[in-house]
Amino acid sequence: VLELDDEAVAAGGERVLDAGFLAEHCSGFDAFAADLRAESWPALAADSGVPWSDIDALARLYARGKAVIATWGMGLTQHKNSVAAIQMLSNLMMMRGNIGKRGAGLCPVRGHSNVQGNRTVGIEEKPSMAFLDRLGEVFGFEPPREHGLDVVETIEHMLHGKVKVFVGLGGNFAMATPDTLRTFEGLRACDLTVHITTKLNRSHLVH
Repeated sequence: VLELDDEAVAAGGERVLDAGFLAEHCSGFDAFAADLRAESWPALAADSGVPWSDIDALARLYARGKAVIATWGMGLTQHKNSVAAIQMLSNLMMMRGNIGKRGAGLCPVRGHSNVQGNRTVGIEEKPSMAFLDRLGEVFGFEPPREHGLDVVETIEHMLHGKVKVFVGLGGNFAMATPDTLRTFEGLRACDLTVHITTKLNRSHLVH
């Protein structure tokens, strides 16, 4: 895309990159662009397993799009290089100003329908005081008021010996986290791991 931008400017045409968006909303672009230009196309094609002709065709298709939505599922979210991949995808969208534009944007799709509404029924490490008040009123008990840990914090606490017991209701905890190998270490550091589920998965075998 950077090469296309140079070609377009040289030919007196419209820039491929959204210079206005980059100037107003982004930082560090010059260093980022220099890093990209230093890459080797043969190496990128070999590492990705995608022919350069396909990469070039997709880049040109994206460059012609006036508004583009980038959508991905759990395959990208749960990949071992997920953070870097999603950061780069976000960078790609920002290069064309496809953030905050009608008909454009970033759209991660969650993998499980029960995840979508779990906050509604209180499955949250930091529930609001209003929710806890209502929960206690409806069910006749005093809910704990201390905040819990999110996923990453839980793994860190496992690794530092501060979480000793893990109880999982469904799901595949280790494979769904941002760093699977570190999560394996955390689960193995626990004194007890319990999995309540209907199907065997990798997380059950790490203890």
